[in-house]
Amino acid sequence: METIPTKEAVAGARAALPLVAIVGRPNVGKSTIFNRLTGKRKAIVGDEPGITRDRIYGEVDWAGQSFSIVDTGGIVPDDDAVIPANILKQAGLAIEESRALIWVVDSRSGITRSDEELAVLLRQTGKPVLVVANKVDASKLQTEAMEFYRFGFEEVFPVSAEQGIGIGELLDAVVQHLHLGENRAEANAVILVDRPGGAAADESISPVSEPEHRELRLAIVGRPNVGKSSLLNGFLGKERVIVSPLAGTTRDAIDTVLQTPGQVFRIIDTAGIRRKGKTAQMAEKLSVVMARKSLERADVAVVLIDAEEGPTALDANIAGYAHDAGCSIIIAVNKWDAIMAKETNTALGFERNLRDKMKFLDWAPVVTISALTGQRVDKILSLAIRANQARNRRVSTSQLNAFFERAIAQPRGGATPAPVRGGVSRLHVQYITQIAVRPPTFVVFTAGGKAGLHFSYERHLQNRLREEFDFFATPLRIIERHKKRAKR
Repeated sequence: METIPTKEAVAGARAALPLVAIVGRPNVGKSTIFNRLTGKRKAIVGDEPGITRDRIYGEVDWAGQSFSIVDTGGIVPDDDAVIPANILKQAGLAIEESRALIWVVDSRSGITRSDEELAVLLRQTGKPVLVVANKVDASKLQTEAMEFYRFGFEEVFPVSAEQGIGIGELLDAVVQHLHLGENRAEANAVILVDRPGGAAADESISPVSEPEHRELRLAIVGRPNVGKSSLLNGFLGKERVIVSPLAGTTRDAIDTVLQTPGQVFRIIDTAGIRRKGKTAQMAEKLSVVMARKSLERADVAVVLIDAEEGPTALDANIAGYAHDAGCSIIIAVNKWDAIMAKETNTALGFERNLRDKMKFLDWAPVVTISALTGQRVDKILSLAIRANQARNRRVSTSQLNAFFERAIAQPRGGATPAPVRGGVSRLHVQYITQIAVRPPTFVVFTAGGKAGLHFSYERHLQNRLREEFDFFATPLRIIERHKKRAKR
């Protein structure tokens, strides 16, 4: 019997590494330090202030010890604007979970009023604070970095995150403060543990015993402001990422690990993908690139569509990105609760319009949800589990050829279209075999005539394979291998 994960299932806590938070005002180099410490370019960096907005987690190994690290958005203590206020809230959550804090300041600009206000807030936490004077590229600046001792914290580390200067000394101090060797058993227990993304690390980083299945990487993609971050928070049952009515709030691809009784999910919340002509800022362009790269490491993509606006050409393009990346796809129509005067056939009519705009995804399931109220949000996770099982399904060659003889290799005049256009070629389909999973990939062996299966034949073959072997919500790849007749 299939287990349907619920929000309550999140309460099964995973063992966590000690957590260190990187904090500071905007544009001091927090994300550059995060990337330097984790050894991955996971956080977007640039000259524009305020690029990082949500919490981004990673893992650091140093001197035989490991700890988790979280990058936070730039803190502006006295700013009441929507996004800065939410950034402060997100940073506060990270500080509360952490055992030590890395406070990044800018040695070039010196002490600012924001630094002074932030120093007061950090002192009130009662946690160890390591002051990192970043952008130290010369001996003169190393001397100027000493002015940050006036805040009263014990340690100030002159570093250059860009060049790697002083990073080793900083890591030595972090490990010393955490007392990892003595206090590993007392490390903070949290419900959600985030780890650096990347396909190469996925099978090895989870402390949870997963003898039978790997993590399911679930990417949430869509246009700006369709509710991607709200859906992530709905999965988790808590506010994990910033949600605001302003489009483009999320800029980084954020990984969050969610454990349920039936499956461990790595949920990837991506930035909203705009049309190329609408991405003016450098950070937004990078966000779109990273969102598309996130699809390349995802197993299942939830393509989110706004119910009020209906399916658009851009929605179809985004779904196309997921299809090209080989993801299994679930189409989620969000804000369904906002549709007034719904009738019996409202959902059916909406789906018919959607299918018309996305004919290439006639196999993808459609579910109407409300991320705000939680309506049918849990259903997405159960559908994702089923889709992931299908994309990992391998069919033996004997089963495939029995199916082929019974359902495909029939005389002309049957339901199967001709392998080539017009049916005048001598091209003959011999047999079929599966060579890969994730997504399922099949090789069709042909002989005689000229190589080149007609698209209608490939589509028919894909549809019959889905029906026969339940390749639910999953794209299928067909490769033709043609055997030329030997010359005499």
